Amino acid sequence: MAQLALTLPGGQTISAPSQVPTGGLNTVAKVIGNALTILLIVAVILTLIYLILGGMTWIRSGGDKQKIAQARSRITYAIIGLIIALVSFFMINIIGSVFNVPLLKLS
Repeated sequence: MAQLALTLPGGQTISAPSQVPTGGLNTVAKVIGNALTILLIVAVILTLIYLILGGMTWIRSGGDKQKIAQARSRITYAIIGLIIALVSFFMINIIGSVFNVPLLKLS
């Protein structure tokens, strides 16, 4: 609230209205951090689902080269997606630490 208050000559202050939301950068960082954590969890769950589906497709392929190639590409793309999600997680943490705003925490 101190950022929205006006200081007049003589040390008098005029505060902002009570309906104005407060919290500033810390609140925004928490919201972004929570959203990114949820997205990372969703990415890991989707990776596991696609790995399982790829493995099941491979098992049920019956030696069909086209189905094996499809299963192999599904597994490969799932692993690549997981790597991209983890690299983005670490990049966000590095960028947050550079600007001294902790966005994601593993605790």
